[in-house]
Amino acid sequence: MVTKSFWIILPLALFALPVKAEQIKIAYSGVSASGTPLWLAKEQGIFTKHGLEADLVTVRSAPIQVSALVSNEVQFVRGSVSSMLTAAAQGAKLKILFTLFAERASYDFLVSPSITHPRDLRGKKIGVQDFSGLLWTLTMLSLRELGLDPQRDNINIQVIGDSTVIAQSLATGIIDAAPLDKLQSVRLQGLGIKVLLDLSRIPFTSSPFISAESFIQNNPQVVENFIKALIEASAIMRSQKEKGLAVLQKHLKVDRPLAEIGYKNLLEDLTLYTFVTTKGLRTVQEIIALRDPKIAKFNVEDLLDQRILKKVVASGYVEEIDRRYKLRP
Repeated sequence: MVTKSFWIILPLALFALPVKAEQIKIAYSGVSASGTPLWLAKEQGIFTKHGLEADLVTVRSAPIQVSALVSNEVQFVRGSVSSMLTAAAQGAKLKILFTLFAERASYDFLVSPSITHPRDLRGKKIGVQDFSGLLWTLTMLSLRELGLDPQRDNINIQVIGDSTVIAQSLATGIIDAAPLDKLQSVRLQGLGIKVLLDLSRIPFTSSPFISAESFIQNNPQVVENFIKALIEASAIMRSQKEKGLAVLQKHLKVDRPLAEIGYKNLLEDLTLYTFVTTKGLRTVQEIIALRDPKIAKFNVEDLLDQRILKKVVASGYVEEIDRRYKLRP
């Protein structure tokens, strides 16, 4: 009897052995509130739950992000559309998978207290992270909206560092203006910095997840698991406030009251998933075309591959997450 039971149990035990997790690397450009679902997915074991062993790496340079994707050194990037669009127009086979945020630029264009009118920016310094990424794009978009031209108006755009360094530089008067997220904006307004332009009314693809076309084709299940993990992480951010606040405080190094404000602002834009549209992409395309007119001829729809997201949504997974985390009554 014992022997018979052993041979029944053994195959079941073998069947139940855990499948080896897929190793992936995810790059992101810097520290901002939009990174919270990604950090939470890592720290709360959500990636592991979905069969992924994820390594998060900071890659501040947009061209290096592109190179890392193309060479398969990283498999996913949470990055800016501007750098990916430029690379794709030059032949890089990159695809946007989806985003977790509403399609708008939830940033403020901030200026020092002495600046009261757009014309006061003439001859002043604006800080960006690099000359191709998100903050550069938002800077050029802001100047366009304000009727300014960097060359004509002698505006000096300088590479300063990531958003935290830029915020500190603005607060101390090293630079005169910069586009920063709403959390940084609230903090700096408390120091006398002013909002010259609210960019959130402009259609804009925000914090998309991007991968190489070859990786998507060869690893559709990994991509599906990645998308599912981030949808679940977003649900946790939305439904479990204390976990969300803890992530904000840890990575943005802010106190509880400021984290509360950041969390409230985050929930205004954070979704379980968002299909990226060509409308938001074209806003970015128009800005890049100011520097490189050839970009205007690129079909931005070619940058999208959201078939796996559509599959996940059609499977009922999102409704399951809704019920599990009680996001809907």
